[in-house]
Amino acid sequence: MKLSYQSRIAASAVMMLLVVILIMAALWFPRTDRTVKVMDLMFVLDITQSMDVTDVELNGEKVSRLTWAKDYTKQTLQQLPCGSHVGLAAFSESRSLVLINPVEICASYNDLTQMLAKIDGSMAWALSSEVSKAVFGAINQAKLMDPSPDVVFVTDGHEAPPLHAELFPKYKKKLGEVSGVFVGIGGDKLLPIPKHNFDGTRDGFWKQNEVLHEDVYASLRSESAEVRDARPKNEHLSSQKVDHIKGLAEMLNFDTVISPTKSNEVIKSLENKVKTRDQVISYNWAPWFASIALALLVLLYFPVRFIRD
Repeated sequence: MKLSYQSRIAASAVMMLLVVILIMAALWFPRTDRTVKVMDLMFVLDITQSMDVTDVELNGEKVSRLTWAKDYTKQTLQQLPCGSHVGLAAFSESRSLVLINPVEICASYNDLTQMLAKIDGSMAWALSSEVSKAVFGAINQAKLMDPSPDVVFVTDGHEAPPLHAELFPKYKKKLGEVSGVFVGIGGDKLLPIPKHNFDGTRDGFWKQNEVLHEDVYASLRSESAEVRDARPKNEHLSSQKVDHIKGLAEMLNFDTVISPTKSNEVIKSLENKVKTRDQVISYNWAPWFASIALALLVLLYFPVRFIRD
């Protein structure tokens, strides 16, 4: 379709007028009340040394599990609606340490992302990685908050020292209203675990004779040396412990999202699993008006062929 010179001038004038109107609307159009479904969440990130294994991909590059976990958590925060409340915690040893109590995500987004960026393995206060107990602790802390947030536990599931099947920890309290989702991280291939000094600098990798390969109560049981020697001694290596994560999720009635690639996978799981509440928010229409104005300007200055011809 060919437009005459006069038609192109008229079309350009109309589009410029629309752009001006849209910009004015973006500046002065009043906010409106809008009811949305929001969630209260506590993100717990595993910062134990197995999370420094480099076996996940981010933007085409191999990165550590913790680097991936932080980026994925940030992406998930960006997908949550305003009005949602989010807190951050770090897990090491057998404890989940709350770093930020749940705060409104849009008003406190910068605070949340700055704290998220500072989370790293040097914050760990012990070398053990008792995932089960840390999850139980996170639930207990969530129950003390009002409203109680649901838990998003981001981990590779590696327990160190290892657990014995007959001595598996049990959550003996009532879950109450707290539910949650496990986000599993890591590959399925056993890889060496980086070793760190107390100042956080790397010092090679853990060796086979430097770690416990059986649970600490093994020596108290009447197992033969043959049985104990037959157990694999690979606790200095790490992979994602999918079965362990799923077992914990079943015990606690949590959901699992294993090695997700998109943030909406966890959002969908949360929407189906955790409690939501209606929140009236003051909705800002400015981004919509500004986006349409920008699209019209692009069309005006970089027109499609049929307008040029």
